[in-house]
Amino acid sequence: MLVTSYILIAVLNPFFEEFYWRGLLTDITPHWNATASTLYSNLLFTFNYVVLQASFRQSTTWEMILFIFITSIIWCITYQKTNSLRWVILSHFVWNLFTIGSFVI
Repeated sequence: MLVTSYILIAVLNPFFEEFYWRGLLTDITPHWNATASTLYSNLLFTFNYVVLQASFRQSTTWEMILFIFITSIIWCITYQKTNSLRWVILSHFVWNLFTIGSFVI
């Protein structure tokens, strides 16, 4: 059961998160400049991550928050440059595969 849950999270989560955080939130701000659109999406993504961690009663360090924010910026810039979520989703999937996998193993 744990392995099945792990696979579902690692595979499905990147699709849902990237379609929402990078795709939708970036696409609804076409009249904003790229920096404002990126900050908007990434601040909300980072805040969501912190709230999610707190809901699972997991501690969140400033280093972790900064890392999530920087990773989110990289994903957003990748989406803006390629105009495709393909590479962002793949990167997020690989990230989940290794980070979530370390808890499962």
